[in-house]
Amino acid sequence: MSIILVADIGGTNGRFGLVNACNHEKGYLAERQISLPSGEYATLADMIRDYIKQADVAMPKFACLAIAGPIQDGHVKVTNLNWEFSISQLRDELNMQALDVINDYSALAYAAPHLQPEDIKTLYNTAANPYGPIGVMGPGTGFGAALLAPISSGWKIIATEGGHCSFAPTNATEISILQELRKEFEHVSIEHLLSGQGLVHIYRSLASIEGISASDLSPADISGQGMSQTDPLCERALQIFCNVLGSVAGDKALSWGAMGGIYLGGGIVPKIADYLPHTDFIQRYHNKGVMRDYVESIPVHMVINDKAALIGSAAWLVDTVPALQS
Repeated sequence: MSIILVADIGGTNGRFGLVNACNHEKGYLAERQISLPSGEYATLADMIRDYIKQADVAMPKFACLAIAGPIQDGHVKVTNLNWEFSISQLRDELNMQALDVINDYSALAYAAPHLQPEDIKTLYNTAANPYGPIGVMGPGTGFGAALLAPISSGWKIIATEGGHCSFAPTNATEISILQELRKEFEHVSIEHLLSGQGLVHIYRSLASIEGISASDLSPADISGQGMSQTDPLCERALQIFCNVLGSVAGDKALSWGAMGGIYLGGGIVPKIADYLPHTDFIQRYHNKGVMRDYVESIPVHMVINDKAALIGSAAWLVDTVPALQS
């Protein structure tokens, strides 16, 4: 029996689990799942060892880690943590036979074909092209984006840094928000609005535009008060956040040719899953001028299983490591 260690390492939390590679008929469900605060560990190796200790198991020989950050030539730099490491050195340090590290949104993309109906909530339902690319994107500590392209042998992940594309406002209010943010940032990216801190940026920009004092609120405060309609400014900020997300989803659907569907992930989407359908998200998703019909042919799903990256990590490792395929 081959046990795989899987993890989804973000700037805020690291989610860990164990998967039996020989028994994945139920969709690579991870057992002994534990979430750990990323910022409390000096290194990723320390975090992994603590998980193994808490799970009370021996260190597995196979692992796939989904990381929020770019991976180049076997070197990893975690975007929102002061962590850098060599994949081969980490593998040897942990005495593993095989260790793969992929971008967190690459893992989420690879999970998409394996997700069960209870793992998603459909925002816009139309027939997907089963031979078309699948686009995955969404806000969390940052903004992630990846593409899953069909090939003759299965699927190929195309990792991107699409969250750092320029923010494109579509109305007067968003132009004003862009102008506010340009006072602080030379380049205003999608991530500057569509992330936890991005929600704070929108809220503070609105307060400045309206000439009122902004309270010292966290992203959770703003989204919570926005959904409960207890603070008008928070509600406006959350609505703008959702509407911009719709525009960006439509942009990605067009630029990627994601006829297999758009999947929204990230740490924020599951928390606003009941609120998002009541915003202008879909109208903004469709609002692509002469290409409206094209976007209307592409479904949009929310990934509401916050452990989906663990599923993708396990599926990736099983598909790429021959020792796990017997």
